[in-house]
Amino acid sequence: MRKTRPERKTSPSQPPKIKIHTLGAAGEVTGSLNLVEVIDGPSVTRFLLDVGMHQENDNINKSHRLPRGITAGDIDFVIISHAHIDHSGYLPKLIKDGFRGFAYTHAATRDLLRFLLPDSGRLQELAADRENAALKGKGRRVKPLYTAADARSSLSRIKVWSYGRSYQMRGGITVKLTEACHILGAAVVSVTIGRGKAKKTICFTGNVGRADMPIIGNLQPVRQADLIISESTYGNKLHQKRDRLEYLAGLINRAYRRAKNRHRENGYGVITIPAFAVGRVQTVLYDLRELMAAGRIPEIPVFVDSPMAIEATKVHRKHKNLYNDRGRTLVDAGIDPFATPRYKECRRWSDSRALDKPAREPVIVIGSSGMAAGGRILAHLEKRLPGSNNSVIFVGYQGTGVLGHTLVNEKPSSVLIHGKPVEVRATVEYMSDYSGHADYSEIIAWLKQFAKRPERLLLVHGDPDALSQFRQHIREALPGWKVNIPHSRQSFEL
Repeated sequence: MRKTRPERKTSPSQPPKIKIHTLGAAGEVTGSLNLVEVIDGPSVTRFLLDVGMHQENDNINKSHRLPRGITAGDIDFVIISHAHIDHSGYLPKLIKDGFRGFAYTHAATRDLLRFLLPDSGRLQELAADRENAALKGKGRRVKPLYTAADARSSLSRIKVWSYGRSYQMRGGITVKLTEACHILGAAVVSVTIGRGKAKKTICFTGNVGRADMPIIGNLQPVRQADLIISESTYGNKLHQKRDRLEYLAGLINRAYRRAKNRHRENGYGVITIPAFAVGRVQTVLYDLRELMAAGRIPEIPVFVDSPMAIEATKVHRKHKNLYNDRGRTLVDAGIDPFATPRYKECRRWSDSRALDKPAREPVIVIGSSGMAAGGRILAHLEKRLPGSNNSVIFVGYQGTGVLGHTLVNEKPSSVLIHGKPVEVRATVEYMSDYSGHADYSEIIAWLKQFAKRPERLLLVHGDPDALSQFRQHIREALPGWKVNIPHSRQSFEL
């Protein structure tokens, strides 16, 4: 706790004053960052709920993101809801700026951050190198936000928690994590401040997922909160209600039939699946193994061509205790949930390049990035898009302006990859069933499980239309709830 000048006169019976500042992912989807101040007489405890990097505007990352007069050194601790960089990736910068405390998160999240944060640092270095090359020695040299070495150093400042346990922090604060079902290790964070009748609880959803998805358990209920901070990514959408495995089986079987048509130059067809390295690659592997085991699709060779996805799969294998009932049943039977009968990992660049050779039989290649915005998957698309016996199956959100969005939504006859025109004759499919975010009806069903109405509900982590429509849906489903859509740097008292 940092000693500061008293803001008001207090008595032993007077509860602490609680301020919440929405500093990121307010009115937008990226850069999750919330500051909570607990002012108890002359003592102030400050902590962050998420410490995410803004992934669309680097000027925001380089600016002072905390309220005026508050520095990184004034923050006592950080709680990270999950491993995605827009929720965790600002931690090395916060430490560079003087943060001296610890970040707390689930053990699986810590293990994912062991490679995600250094990779983010490497990308910061590459971005700085590109800017400096463009400057050609003119002007001040651009420095990266943080380096891979900074990121590796920051890992020693992460401490781990488990789901379902209460952890005592300074300032009379208790924290509890519950399963969020977004990605492995993702947590809904409940923070209780004070004691007795005066205590207040803040519930921060981070990102919450859908029910009955592969691998991890379902979103767990939270019964009590005075303030809820909820994500709103799909506040204006409803997911399709269909059998995910049946739909995937149909896509793979149709793609396989096309792939059996051997072309003279490039051999048999290839089924390319761009997928996010953390979470999405593993769920697709899980489902492919299930379908092959049931004889619903052929035992096609599956190549995972993404070093990051391979590392993420190792973390998934480590945390078997987080699997759902079906996953645990497979493990108890000695079955690797992520290994298809003819499964191969491409760690080295030479392994990846070998896949460019004419295919001697139909194969599946899974790689990142999931939006085809970079990574090894681009080389595969450059090679395979021109072939009519090839298929591309996108299994995740495609942001505006990226190659994946163009292929899925515009159905072009050609695209630019690595600055060169590439003809598109392959069949391009899109499957929304793997979304890691609950839709508005699923979040409302979760909100209905609270024992009583909170004092306030803050909607964050959504674009303006999603936020506005989600607020309207909540007002219709939960009459009397006070719902706010905060803007960046807005403050609330509890």
